[in-house]
Parts: sequence; structure tokens; C-alpha cells
Amino acid sequence: MDIYDTFIRSIINYPIKGINFRDISLLLSNGDAFHQVIMDLNKELPSYDKWDKIIAAESRGFIFAAPLCSMNSKGLVIARKPGKLPLVGYSESYDLEYGKSTIEIPKDAIKPGDRVIIMDDLIATGGSAKAMVNLVKKAGGIPIMGLFLIELRSLQGYKKLGIPVVSIVNYGLHVGDSLQLENAKQSIGKFVEKIDENTLKVVYEDKSEELIHKNQIVSIVQIEKNGRLTYIKYRD
Repeated sequence: MDIYDTFIRSIINYPIKGINFRDISLLLSNGDAFHQVIMDLNKELPSYDKWDKIIAAESRGFIFAAPLCSMNSKGLVIARKPGKLPLVGYSESYDLEYGKSTIEIPKDAIKPGDRVIIMDDLIATGGSAKAMVNLVKKAGGIPIMGLFLIELRSLQGYKKLGIPVVSIVNYGLHVGDSLQLENAKQSIGKFVEKIDENTLKVVYEDKSEELIHKNQIVSIVQIEKNGRLTYIKYRD
């Protein structure tokens, strides 16, 4: 059983029309599933001596960062909304789709030279995650990676951070993704355009193109500089 397919619900048109909300409530309420989530995230952490703290965004980021920090005897830095902290160290504002938001960290929570992991439950456009990167830098720390449960690939939020990003569950595609395909001209093609909700255009290494149905996608393929292929499960 894939716990993520089983326990993450997609709620259409929530909180506003056009948004496909990924609801993790059932994932959290099932003890075995929640334990597996923490274990999966823990596997992605650097070796013990390569990091010092996790900074997590209010509020769902706290859910995952706290047990990871406890398990590894590391510090947790809480990035909170304005008015929640008695002693504010640094503040950072970032753009939302409509307006702005601000997050703050406690005074002295990050020391100069601290190697800090950026964490939240989900990365979309990357605004709040980038704000946490900036807060770490303001405090003299070193942001070393982003770690997220869910990534919405089409929004490419990882590009804003300037650090390696790891996500456990990926939804959607972004232009340029290499795809492993079945019942297509070739086994690997590059996604170049969304034609409609079910049809995609891919281009192959020989420059030929083909329209495929999204059901033909087996997985997303990451091609490393040394030519090694890493496969990511495709979720729509």
C-alpha cells in the first residue's frame, strides 16, 4: 500500500475555485501512516554531523520538523506569524497571490554558522520557503537544503531557494520534465506543453514530437550530470 495515495485527499476547488487542495488530515490521523512519513523524511536528512537545526513554517511545518529534531537531537527554529513571539530576532515579508505575508523567528534561535534545513509540509510557489532562507541568512546561519512532504512541480518553487530541495510526494509536471512513457514512440520524452487536461506534448531526443495521454506516463525521470537516471513517481 502506498500511504500517500491512500491517505492524501485531493479536494477540488478549495479554498477557492481552480485550486486542487492536497489534504493531509487522514495521513496525520493514522498512526502507522504518520510514523512512515516521519521515517521517510528522516531518510532524506544529511548525515548527523552535517546539519544543526531545522527551521519550520507555521503551522504544518511544525508537525514534521518537531519529531525529526527530537529524533536527531537537533534544534527546532519556529518561523511564526507576526504577534506570536515575545522576542523577535528577524522578520521577512514575501508575496502571496493577493497581498503579502510576514514570518518571524525568535531572537537568538539561530547562531552564526548554524547549518539549517528549511522545512514545510508543502512547497508551491516557494515564497514562504524563500523567506525562511532569507531569515537564516539574516541571522548568520547557512541554509543547506529544503525538505518538504509535498511539492507541486508545475509551480517550480524550488528555483527560488538556491539550495538543494527534496520532496517525498510530487504532484504534476513542469515544462522540461523528462518522462518515462509506455505505448509511445520512445520510452523517454521531455514534456513541453499541456494541450488539455489529459493531453500533453512531448519531444524526443531525435527532435520528433508526439501527443500523449497522461495515463501513458510511468514516472518522472531526473537525469544527473553523470547520466544516472532517478525515477520519481508521477501523481496527477
